[in-house]
Amino acid sequence: MKLIQSFVVAMFAVILFTACNQVSHKKTPGGMPYKLIAGKGTVKVQKGNIIKLNYTQEIKDSIYFTTRGKIPFYMPVTDFSNPYDISEIILLLKKGDSVIATQMMDTFIKRNPANVPPQFRNGDRIITTIRVIDVFTSDSAARLDEEKEKSIFLASEINSLSKYLADKKISTQKTPSGTFVQVINPGTGELVAPGKMISVNYTGTGFLTGKVFDSNTDTAFHHVEPMTFAVGTGQMIKGFDEAMLFLRPGAEARIYIPSMLAYGARPNSPDIKEFEHLIFDLKVVDVKDQQDTQRPAAKELQKKLDAAQPNK
Repeated sequence: MKLIQSFVVAMFAVILFTACNQVSHKKTPGGMPYKLIAGKGTVKVQKGNIIKLNYTQEIKDSIYFTTRGKIPFYMPVTDFSNPYDISEIILLLKKGDSVIATQMMDTFIKRNPANVPPQFRNGDRIITTIRVIDVFTSDSAARLDEEKEKSIFLASEINSLSKYLADKKISTQKTPSGTFVQVINPGTGELVAPGKMISVNYTGTGFLTGKVFDSNTDTAFHHVEPMTFAVGTGQMIKGFDEAMLFLRPGAEARIYIPSMLAYGARPNSPDIKEFEHLIFDLKVVDVKDQQDTQRPAAKELQKKLDAAQPNK
């Protein structure tokens, strides 16, 4: 489990200090020092709630993780807690409350050194800041709110990418969801339709790092055959899948995918950062109808049935 997950992953806050705040300096039963900044809310966090949190975590005076400018974290509330952990104080909070907690890396190294990433050392100090934005009593209400936050964030990503492409004078077409398709070679024939089997060669690059994270044309990635999939069936990330409908057989293109149409906060590769846009350079190798895999079996069954019929 990642270090950040052991501290209760993904909670961040921009804390507003005012004269009316009541600030208490305490320690949890497990010995974690924390400062509680009381908000003006009256809704208490209870077991079974889902709480919407903003969060940041600093290690060695550098931000290790933050939801600032991203998507808040939605956390189910239970009565389970770990010593020397934020989970010890969740049930003490109300909507609008903020907490600043301090943990020392030495404690985690002593308890479970195997789970501590090698870049962290004894003496490192961890500062975790959280703020309870909202408290939901049902999963459905929390999911609706989260989807709204994701839509807002995706819109900001699309705007940012659109501005980047305009500044670079890169001509693209935009898919309905917000992927940008730069057609370099249009190819020939009809546009790819949903349900078609498409084979492509591709190279994927991180927008922020410029690092290639996968390719089926580079032998370093150990798979150099074209990638084949059925378009519009959910086999690929949404941004990549939608882009196929703007291409023709033989087309070459570069597609720019906002992170929320790719992997968002949960990239599937260590070479992709959280909320990183992706760039794919690709060529359409082949397009054909899906093979009807049931038809040969049906024909064989019919032959057996015919053979079993008595002669007339």
